[in-house]
Amino acid sequence: MNPVMTDKEKIKQFVQKTLGCRCPGEVFQSIDCRRHVPLSNDVVLHRAITIGNRLLIYVVEVGNRSSIEKHLALLVSAGKSERDSNGLNRFRLVIVTDESPGNGKAIRRTFEELREGDLKIHLHVISNNDKYLDF
Repeated sequence: MNPVMTDKEKIKQFVQKTLGCRCPGEVFQSIDCRRHVPLSNDVVLHRAITIGNRLLIYVVEVGNRSSIEKHLALLVSAGKSERDSNGLNRFRLVIVTDESPGNGKAIRRTFEELREGDLKIHLHVISNNDKYLDF
């Protein structure tokens, strides 16, 4: 019988396997996960996760691509601002959508413009069918 995984173990698995983060293991000794974080009247993060005082992850659930495009600038700006003000190294924006994410060319093109060449900001678009977060 397998022991039940803790939320921190599930977060580590999500970050390493789903997002492909190659942070060293010791970074995951410190994990802060906030739920239902409001960024505006229209945007509430499903999760805001800080790992090892190095990595900030925003997870936002959206119903369709048009709502992603509508709020992408706010999400990138808020994440970059929080990353910088807390002295973190990287920011990953995870968009979870009901639609099949496909390659999301339009979203990625807009994201590239918004991050303004900051290579320490990353975008992940995943389907809610990926069983991405059960923590």
